Amino acid sequence: MEQVRISSWQFYLLSFMYVLGTTFFLRPGGLIAIAKQDAWMIWTWTGAAGIAMVFLWVKMAEQYPQLTIVQICTEAAGKWFGGAIALLYIGFFTQLSSWIVRNLGDFMTSTLMPRTPISVFHIMLLIVACYATIKGLEPIARSNEMLTPIIMLTFLIICFLMFPEWNTERLQPAFRLNLLKTIKETRNIIAFPFMETVTLMMVFPYVRKGRNRALFMGVLIAAIILCAITLFMVGVLGVTRASHGTSPLFLIVQEIRIGPLIEHLESSVTVILLVAIFIKLSTTFYAAVLGICQLFGLKDKTWVAVPLILIISSLSLASENVVENIMWDSRYVFEYEIIYGLLFPMLFLVLAWFRNRRKAKGAGAGS
Repeated sequence: MEQVRISSWQFYLLSFMYVLGTTFFLRPGGLIAIAKQDAWMIWTWTGAAGIAMVFLWVKMAEQYPQLTIVQICTEAAGKWFGGAIALLYIGFFTQLSSWIVRNLGDFMTSTLMPRTPISVFHIMLLIVACYATIKGLEPIARSNEMLTPIIMLTFLIICFLMFPEWNTERLQPAFRLNLLKTIKETRNIIAFPFMETVTLMMVFPYVRKGRNRALFMGVLIAAIILCAITLFMVGVLGVTRASHGTSPLFLIVQEIRIGPLIEHLESSVTVILLVAIFIKLSTTFYAAVLGICQLFGLKDKTWVAVPLILIISSLSLASENVVENIMWDSRYVFEYEIIYGLLFPMLFLVLAWFRNRRKAKGAGAGS
C-alpha cells in the first residue's frame, strides 16, 4: 500500500466533484426530455440508490480494512479468480477514463473548435492526468481542494446573472410523470454518475479518518446540487429548449449579457468543464494505474501511466459520434456498470461472511 494519506475533507471534495464532474453538463438535457418539468425529481431516487450503494461499499471495506477494491478481489476470491475480477475492474476504470475524455472531445468539437481533430483534446487532457497520477494521490486531492471553490463560484455567478430570466410558470404542470415508466427510462442515471463512484474505493484506504461520512456526504450533496441545477435549467430555458441540447448550461451562458458590451461568456463554461473533467479523469486514471501496479506488484507508476495514455485515447474513439454514445448510455450502461457497482461488492460481502463464519466455527472447536 502506498504511503500516502489525504484528509476526510479532501476525500469529501473528491467524492463531491467525482459525482458532479461532467454530470451537470451531460445529464440534465436528457432528463428534461424524459420527465419534462419533473426532471429534478429523478435525482431523488437515483441519489437514494447511490447512497445505498455507498453503504454497501463501506460495509465491504469494513470486512477488508486498508485494502483497495483491486486488492479486495484477490483477498476475497483468491489469486486466480480474484485476479480475473481485478483485471475486469482495471478495464472498467480504463473504460471510464475513455468515456470522460470523449465527453470533452465531443463538447469542444461541437461548440467551440469544430475544425480541431478530436484526438488533440484527448491527448492533451490525458497528458495532464498522467502527470498528476505519476505525482500521486496527494497532489490530485490538493488540486481538487483548490479548484472546487473556483468551479462552484463560477456556477453561482452564472446563476446570479441569469436569475432574472427565471420564470416559475415554466415549471408547470408539475408532478405528472409516470413513476414506474420514468424509473425504467432513467435507470442509466444510477450508473452514471453514481455506480461509477465505486472508483473511489481505490482511494478509500488512504483517507485518514472520517472517510465513511465523507463519502456519504460527498454523494448526497452532489445529488442535491444536481437536483437544483436541473430545476434551474427548466426555470430559465423551459422544457423545449433545455431538452434539445446536449449541454443546457452552455445555452444558458450563451444568453448572458452584462451591459451593451460584455457577452459571449462561453469560455467560462469551458473552463468549468475542463477543470471538472481533469478531476474526474485524474481519479479514474489513477485508479487504473494503481490497480495495475497492485495486481502485478509493480512499484514504478510511470511505465504504466504513459502507455495507458495511448490505450485510453484509442478506446475513446470506439464510437463514431455523440448519438452512438447516447444510445449506448440509454440502453446498456446500467446493465454494464451494475456488475462493478453492485454484483461484485455483494459477492465480496458474501465471501467475507463465509470466511468469518468459518473462523468462528474454528475458534469454537478449538475452545
